[in-house]
Parts: sequence; structure tokens; C-alpha cells
Amino acid sequence: MFYIQLKDRRWNKPESPAKKAAFTCKPSAVEAINEKSSNFALIKTTEYIRNTKQSYYLEFRLFS
Repeated sequence: MFYIQLKDRRWNKPESPAKKAAFTCKPSAVEAINEKSSNFALIKTTEYIRNTKQSYYLEFRLFS
């Protein structure tokens, strides 16, 4: 836990520019499809992990 608290601290933080350029172009169709598929993969992976944890918990209680 101590490492996690100190990990993000830096003595010389880079200075961010005062004004960032506005993002004016819209994303392409390929980027939109990639974003949708990555979101879908993230949801399915999370669901799979949740189901695995639940089945492990239920089987552990069943056989112990």
C-alpha cells in the first residue's frame, strides 16, 4: 500500500501547456467500430470474471 501511495509522486512534474488545442476532427468509422468492439470485449471479460468468481464461491461452499 505504501508503494501505491508513493508511485505517482514525482519531484519534477512536467508542466502542462496552458491551452490545449481543441480536437476538431471527428473520429473515423474504423475508430468507432474499434471503440465499440473494445467496450464489448471489456464487458464480456468482466462478466466472465464475475461468473467465474461466483461459481468458485458456490462450489467452495458446496464441497467444504
